[in-house]
This record gives sequence, structure tokens and C-alpha cells, in this order.
Amino acid sequence: MKIRGIKKSKRGLEGAVTALILVIAAVIISIVLVGFVFGIFGAFGGTPQVQEVGAGTINPSNGVATFLLRSSGNVKIVAAQLVGTTYTNFTVTVNGVQNGQVTVGINTVTVQFSGAPLEAGATYVLTLALSDGASVQVSVLAE
Repeated sequence: MKIRGIKKSKRGLEGAVTALILVIAAVIISIVLVGFVFGIFGAFGGTPQVQEVGAGTINPSNGVATFLLRSSGNVKIVAAQLVGTTYTNFTVTVNGVQNGQVTVGINTVTVQFSGAPLEAGATYVLTLALSDGASVQVSVLAE
């Protein structure tokens, strides 16, 4: 008769362990989902999202464009073009470093287009090609 009592207590323990494992798994899944929804883990997976913050400016006399980019990951600017022109020769400085590397967060970007005569007061669009194959369009005002 003692054998039946031991079997019943083991069954109860197995159910409690199973329930505990399910609760722990549900908590872990919830934390991961909330992390992705709020972008906590955005820098660890997938293609970085890069977008312009506000409107930038470009100096019409020397072709220097300055603007802000927000990025969810690290990516490099590999090419830049002034849309509607043939100006593609450029030098890119990001956060004061001349390597074109955009990092997580907000980055100050300066692009130098050589010999670009521009009209003051006009708005221009820059297309930036990124090392991950994506491109970003940025609006700049000539002032």
C-alpha cells in the first residue's frame, strides 16, 4: 500500500515541474518579444535601419552637406550622389572621423561633393548607398 502513496506523490511532483517549466518558458518568450517590439535587440539582428533626423543643409559654394542619421546598427556609407546631378565624387565624415562608418544612435554626417555649383535656397536630395546593400535618401537645403 505504500507503493501507491509514493506513485501518487511523484505524479503530483511531475505536474508541478511541468507547470514551472511552462511558466519559465512563457516569461522568456515574453521578454524576447517585448525586446524586439521596443527595439532593445534591434542592433543584434537583421539589417540596420538608417534614417534621416530632421533636415540637413548643404553649402552651395563648396558642396559640403551636413545632416543627422539615426541608425539601429553599424553600417558604412560606400557611395553618395546628389540626385538630379552627376556629382558622385565625395568624401564622407561621420562623427568627425573620415571613414563613413555609421554607428548605433544618432550620427553627424558630412559629405563633400567636389566642384558642385548649387543654387542657394534650393532643396536637394542625396542618395546614400550603404555597405549592407540598402540606400537612404536625405534632403538638404542649400544655404
